[in-house]
Amino acid sequence: MKRQIIAAALIVLSSLVGSSWASEFAEDFESYSVWAGMHGQGGWKGWNNASAADAMISNLYSYSGRQSVEILGASDLVHEFRLSGGKWVLTAMQYIPSESRGSTYFILLNTYNDGGPHDWSVQTEFNLETGAITPFGGATGSGTRIVYDQWIEIREVIDLTANTVEEYYNDVLIATREWDDTANGTLQAIDLYGNAASSVFYDDIKIDSGAVSSGGSCFPRPAYDSGWVVTPFGSPSLLYTVTLRHDLRGDPDNYFVDLQRQLSGIAGPNLTNQGLGTTFSYSFLTANTIAISAPYSAVDLVTGVRVRIWTYDCDTDSGAGEPKGE
Repeated sequence: MKRQIIAAALIVLSSLVGSSWASEFAEDFESYSVWAGMHGQGGWKGWNNASAADAMISNLYSYSGRQSVEILGASDLVHEFRLSGGKWVLTAMQYIPSESRGSTYFILLNTYNDGGPHDWSVQTEFNLETGAITPFGGATGSGTRIVYDQWIEIREVIDLTANTVEEYYNDVLIATREWDDTANGTLQAIDLYGNAASSVFYDDIKIDSGAVSSGGSCFPRPAYDSGWVVTPFGSPSLLYTVTLRHDLRGDPDNYFVDLQRQLSGIAGPNLTNQGLGTTFSYSFLTANTIAISAPYSAVDLVTGVRVRIWTYDCDTDSGAGEPKGE
């Protein structure tokens, strides 16, 4: 959890953080004004294009950067897509405060149009009071429950060609089933539905190609791009460390890691793409995660760090100990 502390730094932050992931779709909610409604911005809108179903940008909690979207009460926030065929991995970071009340829903639709028709493929209920998580169908009986006061990843592995979906919460498979009983082979919308419940926060929503997420991409496109991660406010003499999920699931020995730093002061200096420095580092690289360290930001000097990973799993010709090729 990170809380917004100093509003004066927003001018600097707005130039540092953006949706720079190499993804089919990426939303980090950093380009909008705090407490602004999302209806009509960035492709987002209320259900059936109704402004009454709007949701607000919040700076109370964020997974990366300073902001997230708050799904509360009447919120029923939709973003449309037009994906057809192929394999896709949709991820979203979710934060549920303890002492929440009601039930909220994370929804994906294979068919969506304002006013209909609508056809649901994922409709996962989160009971904020009991902690129960109930998938739309195909539950695995995992018994997984809500983790409160932490950012948790929701991951949907969708094969539109094979018409299947696997649903994960906090890396646990909670459901696996047919994607669409009418086999349209499409993903057309995400819907963050408040259902009159307490606040739930979402950040860093992405859709990646299944081929990229499985660790099989080669140069020039990175298999993973964190985007610029702005460190929290604190003493720049201390280091901030965060563990990021790349979920490439390959052999870390086949990863190429690029770490960049970015500094921006209200009065300067402004440094971008400076590479690995003595106070910027990565560690604990695994098949799913990587930890990055960088100095805390100050009021007049905001620090960002970005990590990109390329993989060489697609190289089948090189033998052990030989250089990898494309």
